[in-house]
Amino acid sequence: MKKLVRNSMLVGAAVLGIGSLGGVAKAADTPAAPVTSTATADITPGTITLDSAPGFQFGTVAASANDISYTSTSSSGVLGIADAGSGTGYTVTVAASPFTATGGATLKNAQLSLDNKETTPIKADDADNVSTPPALVANLSLSSSPVTVVNAAAGSGVGAYTGTYGATDAALKVPAGNIGGSYSSTLTWTLSNAPA
Repeated sequence: MKKLVRNSMLVGAAVLGIGSLGGVAKAADTPAAPVTSTATADITPGTITLDSAPGFQFGTVAASANDISYTSTSSSGVLGIADAGSGTGYTVTVAASPFTATGGATLKNAQLSLDNKETTPIKADDADNVSTPPALVANLSLSSSPVTVVNAAAGSGVGAYTGTYGATDAALKVPAGNIGGSYSSTLTWTLSNAPA
């Protein structure tokens, strides 16, 4: 019986020794080699579009025996431009036809002007747009000849943008000697797929 206990203790000590040796021995940390891969995106540039343009209303006003200027009382619509990734730059111009009445009478030498007084006259539709916005010309005198209202240099103005005009941002100067009537002018907004 003594021999059996002694052998059990020796085997137990041997097992304990192996267990403690296993706890002391530690493999060295070796960093794994990095693995690289690629992500690709083939983004096809889209087109540039002029989606909407504003109009201006002066309401019913009294005629004058002298030169007079009227301020618009409301505006309708916004200037909407979208460049779907072309990056070529663009220009938007505007021209105004003479103010004409239904019967054909013309408001002689009348001058329509725009003076955008908005804090941010043109801004990206998406707050996280990374492109430089196009420039909007704030003060314009309109005529039958197109004048530049928005310009985006090459590489800028990418994405969707909205130009906003306030209710009183248009003015109509009417010289003395004109006859009263209901007059209107057609504003023609034109997009050119190139910067000015």
